[in-house]
Amino acid sequence: MDLMTPSLGLIFWQSVIFLISFIILSKFAWNPINKLLEKREKYIIDSINNAEKAKEYLKKIKLQKRNILKKTENMKNFMINEALKKKEQIEKEAKKKAKLESYLIINKTQLLIENKKKIAIEKIKNEILNMSIIISEKILNKELEINETNHNYFFNKIINNYEVFI
Repeated sequence: MDLMTPSLGLIFWQSVIFLISFIILSKFAWNPINKLLEKREKYIIDSINNAEKAKEYLKKIKLQKRNILKKTENMKNFMINEALKKKEQIEKEAKKKAKLESYLIINKTQLLIENKKKIAIEKIKNEILNMSIIISEKILNKELEINETNHNYFFNKIINNYEVFI
């Protein structure tokens, strides 16, 4: 039963060895181990704090990103609306300009047609006048021929009658 109940000397020497081991370990091992553990704990705490800061920074960046996206979306919509307004304005101006140009072209062509019409009417009048002069000349020539013969006949008759009276 010696194994089950240790002797007093064994307990004493085990206690002395334990105390010496404890003192040696506390002097040379535990302080460096504690310092390393404290450094590690501090490093972990700093890392956690840095991770929290990074998390907050990422939240701010995400919020800034959303704000920037909203601003760009608003700016895009504004630019599109402005472009549509400008497009409509340009279309209106182009339509007005086209109407004005077509009106001017129509007026010019109407004036040209009127001028050509007047020229044609003048030509027709001149032709009619020339034809009427030619026709009158022919008629007068025929009448003169007839009248000359009649005139000569009447003149001869008058002369003959006058001779009778003389």
